[in-house]
Amino acid sequence: PFWLKPFELENLSPSGGSGFGHRISSAMKQKKTVSSSRRKSRKAYFTAPSHLRRKLMSSPLSKDLRAKYGVRSIPIRRDDEV
Repeated sequence: PFWLKPFELENLSPSGGSGFGHRISSAMKQKKTVSSSRRKSRKAYFTAPSHLRRKLMSSPLSKDLRAKYGVRSIPIRRDDEV
């Protein structure tokens, strides 16, 4: 199409669709196994098993706690102050 810049033309999907709902970007995905779809990301987050949800529900520590424990963030538990 005439309205796209040359670098955007290279990154069009091979399906030939209109591209509705998909962003055209010049960078490739970091991981092929992780979807960039909002719908699939939300489903994966809300239906994750508890051992994976524990890692997803983590919070960064303050600078003094970061120095004390030597980690940047930890999984949160019930009654934690965030």
